Amino acid sequence: MNRREAMMTVGGVVAALSTTALAQGKGPAPKAADKAGDKAADKASDKAADKPQVNTALIDAAEHCLRTGKDCLDHCVRTLSTGDKSMAECAATVRAMLPVCAALADLARLNSPHLKAYAALCAKICRDCEASCKKHSNHHAECKACMESCQKCATECEKAAA
Repeated sequence: MNRREAMMTVGGVVAALSTTALAQGKGPAPKAADKAGDKAADKASDKAADKPQVNTALIDAAEHCLRTGKDCLDHCVRTLSTGDKSMAECAATVRAMLPVCAALADLARLNSPHLKAYAALCAKICRDCEASCKKHSNHHAECKACMESCQKCATECEKAAA
């Protein structure tokens, strides 16, 4: 056996053992970290700790508002299409709320520096929608769900704006 054949055989054995070890969940032995590596890892973790956290409660409230608002708006449109104009105000406030809550969820995901001011505006729009839907909440499940969702979203917005 010449040197080339020997190297190919050893390489094949090493590759086979590595594949077997990885398949069994065993990776290569961890290397001892040097002090410079430890310092770099510490700095990276410090930077991660400095990042502001995404306001998931606000995002969830805004997205829930969107879902229930779409259902409420569909109900309003169906009612309006029969000639009943009693849902016109409700439809108008829901239509105003939907794009505002969509933008709120996006700004919250981005940790926008404008989130605090925007949340204050969104709280007012959600309170308007809540008041309008409240008038129909005893008769229409869609309005009741939208009212409750807007109430929760407005509360989360007020917390974020504080």
